[in-house]
Amino acid sequence: MLSESPFAVLHSETSEQVAVDMDSHHKANLKEVIVGWCVIDRYDFEKSDLELAIHVFLDTGVEPGQPAGVKGYVSSPVPVELRFRDSERSGVDLLTSTALSSSSTASQPLSDLTILESSIQNVISMIDRVLTYVRAVLTGEAKGDAAIGMYLMDTLGASTADLEKGGFNGRLQDTLMISLANLVRAQAEVSSRLTLVTAS
Repeated sequence: MLSESPFAVLHSETSEQVAVDMDSHHKANLKEVIVGWCVIDRYDFEKSDLELAIHVFLDTGVEPGQPAGVKGYVSSPVPVELRFRDSERSGVDLLTSTALSSSSTASQPLSDLTILESSIQNVISMIDRVLTYVRAVLTGEAKGDAAIGMYLMDTLGASTADLEKGGFNGRLQDTLMISLANLVRAQAEVSSRLTLVTAS
């Protein structure tokens, strides 16, 4: 099963129970079926209106030395695998590194420069691992894997034309268009003020 639409639901909590308003979700999302719920706090759900509802527990890993993780339950634990897109990797890495760090504090968010530095260090670490592997294969210390070799060749052989077709040029053009629009707006403002000055 693949869960693609997590959402917040209207609910009320007391010390004895948590009541979920299932009708409001059905009105808003007719084609989706609720298969369970997830929490980031420790709740004990003993019964549910859903048949074989799945309860996903997100462990935020706030205890030092304990890894963050995801657990799923029906009436007993079920296997759960956390998957994310490549574009979400840096965010997930940031969350897990913050959760695993014993000195992390929730008071100050990390600056963009700190996050960029961490990402660059991660890329350097990956390049070092690749270099170590390639050198070991070339010297005969390790047996080469053809699949890894092909993957490295495809990755390193990517042309800059492929990269230019991607998001970099698109973002650059967007930035240039915004700058041009600001320049035209400023010129129009100066022109209108000069017209007022010369008219009076």
